[in-house]
Amino acid sequence: MSQLWMLEDMEPWPDEPAVGAVFTPTTSWASPDTMDLPAEVCSDVPARVEAVTTGGRTEWVAHLGDGFTTMMSDGSVVGDVMLHGCLMWDRYLWMDFRTRPQGSLRVLDRPGVLAQHQVLTPTRHPGAFSVTYDGAMDYYQWGSMPGEFGIQWKASVVEIVPSGG
Repeated sequence: MSQLWMLEDMEPWPDEPAVGAVFTPTTSWASPDTMDLPAEVCSDVPARVEAVTTGGRTEWVAHLGDGFTTMMSDGSVVGDVMLHGCLMWDRYLWMDFRTRPQGSLRVLDRPGVLAQHQVLTPTRHPGAFSVTYDGAMDYYQWGSMPGEFGIQWKASVVEIVPSGG
């Protein structure tokens, strides 16, 4: 399997994997159809998508190869498909899905972030602001983001680690 992008939520967890680390994230598939994704973080990935019924619910699981699976938001594609987009690591994925994704990834690089223009509205507390975002989400390498933008996602390059390997 070639390299692919993975977005990481901005939760303050102490488990940020370092470059070279192998870890087992809970992921779903993000595509430009379902999320504002810049082209820089999108890849084409062959997959087999199947419907799984658990607890009276139908969920869709994408098999990306080498024992790695990721969740799909809906059943608009089933069977052998070419996915376009990236992985999205969500530590709270269990709240939306009963099926647990399988497999491990190796972090190859942590080159940048997805950021969006932020509007700071002063609050009644001096120095405190309410933050809202507008405009498109853009990719920036670390250190190149304009000051008026706010980070929405960390962006990593990963590869699938074959099961048992």
